[in-house]
Amino acid sequence: MDIRDKQEISPEAGLAGDPRWLLVQRIVASAGFVNSQRLSAFLLYVSEQTVRGKGGDLNERLIGEAVFERRPDYDPRDDNIVRSHASRLRARLEEYFEREGSTEGLKVYIPRGSYAPVFEETASPLELIEEEVPGRKATTPGHAGRRRIWNVKLPLRTIVWAMAGLVIVAAAILTATTIQMRRHSALQSPSHKLWSQLFRNGQQTLIVPADSSLVIRRLLSGHQVPLAIYAGGQYKQDPACTKPCDPAMIHTVELLRYTSMSDLEFAVKVTHLPEAIPERTEIRYARDLELKDLKESNLILAGGQEADPWMAAISGEMNFVLHDDPDAGPLGVENRHPQGTEKSEYAYDSHDLQHRGLATIAFLPNLGGSGNLLVVQGFSLAGTQAAAEFVTSGKDLDALLTAYGGNGSALPHFEILLSTVEINGMATRAVPLAWHVYP
Repeated sequence: MDIRDKQEISPEAGLAGDPRWLLVQRIVASAGFVNSQRLSAFLLYVSEQTVRGKGGDLNERLIGEAVFERRPDYDPRDDNIVRSHASRLRARLEEYFEREGSTEGLKVYIPRGSYAPVFEETASPLELIEEEVPGRKATTPGHAGRRRIWNVKLPLRTIVWAMAGLVIVAAAILTATTIQMRRHSALQSPSHKLWSQLFRNGQQTLIVPADSSLVIRRLLSGHQVPLAIYAGGQYKQDPACTKPCDPAMIHTVELLRYTSMSDLEFAVKVTHLPEAIPERTEIRYARDLELKDLKESNLILAGGQEADPWMAAISGEMNFVLHDDPDAGPLGVENRHPQGTEKSEYAYDSHDLQHRGLATIAFLPNLGGSGNLLVVQGFSLAGTQAAAEFVTSGKDLDALLTAYGGNGSALPHFEILLSTVEINGMATRAVPLAWHVYP
C-alpha cells in the first residue's frame, strides 16, 4: 500500500476549507513532493495535527509510529529516521517557496527543534480585502457573494522608485561581487574547488558514514547484503545463512546502527570545512538513503561496498573498483582502463606481512548529473581513514592536482588509487599509485 494512501485524510468540516490545509495539498502535489512519498506523508500528518490544534503533541516517537511504521517500543536515540526526514522536509519546503510556490500568499515552515508546522502570510505590503460579487453563491457561511483579493496599500510612485533603487543597488553589489570573485578565483586551490562543488547553495549535501552493522551481519551469516535487498529492507526478514548461524542474533544486529569512529571523524571534519553550508548539510545513515538522493543531492560517502551496498549503484561509473567480497573472487582493486604502466588489477592481501593496504578516492557526477559525489573507501577502517585524510588535508590533494589550481575553472572529476601501510589499526600517509582526471 502507498504510504501516502495510509496518511491521506478525508476532507472533514473544519479541515477541507482551511487555507492552511489547501496549501499543504498544493505542496504535496508539486514536482518536488509528488515522487517523495515519505516526505509527503510526513508533511500531511504534522500539518493535519497542527490544523486540528494538536501540534503541541507532536514528537519524534509519535511521528515515527504514524508515518514511518516504527513499532511503539522503538528507540529514537538509535533510529534517527524522523530527524533526518525532518531536515529533508525543511529543505524541500524552502525549495518549494523559492520556485513553484513563490507566489503563494501563505507560507509553511517547520522550525528547527520542533515538528509542528508554522503557517504565516507572506504578502506584508498587501492588504487582504473582500469584494462583493453579484450573483456569486456563498462558499462559506457569512461570505455570500464575496471574493478575497489582495489590495496594494503603497502608492504606485513609491513602489516604482523603490524598485528602481533596488535595481541600482543590486547592480552595484553584483559588479563588486563579480570583481571580488574574479580576484579570488585566481587563488583557488584544487581542494577549495572540490569542496565548493560538493557544497552549493540551493542543493543538499549528504554525508553518509558506512553501515558497520552489515559487516557484523556478514561475519554471522557468511555473505554480504546486495543492494536490491538492502534498499528494500528485505534483509530484515529471516536471513539466508551459508553457514550455521543464529537468526535471532543476526536480527538483533540488524536493528543496531553501528558505524566506525573513523567515518564519524571524517564526517565531522567535513562539516567544519570553510566551504560547508550547515543549513544545506546532513549526516545521513546509509540505510536511510534512497535512490533519489543519489540522483538529486551532492553526496560524500565513506566505506566499502561491504558496509554500504549503495556503492554498487555507483561502481558502474567508476574506473578503480574495489572488490571486497571474498565469496565473489580475489580481493583487490580493478583498474578498468589502465593507462601507461598501470596494472589492470591491484591485489589486496589481508595477511600481508608488510601490512600494505589499498584505498580509493572518486570525485564523480551524481547519478542524475545534477550534482557531484565523493567516494572515500578502503579495504579496512585504516585504509578508509588514510583516504579521508588525503582528501581533507589539502596539501596532498593540491600537490597531486596542482595543474588544476590557480584559475577560475571548475575542478574536473577524478579518481585516485592509494597505497597505505597499516600498523596496529592505523594507516601511514597514503601514497598515490595511479590517478585519472576526466575532461
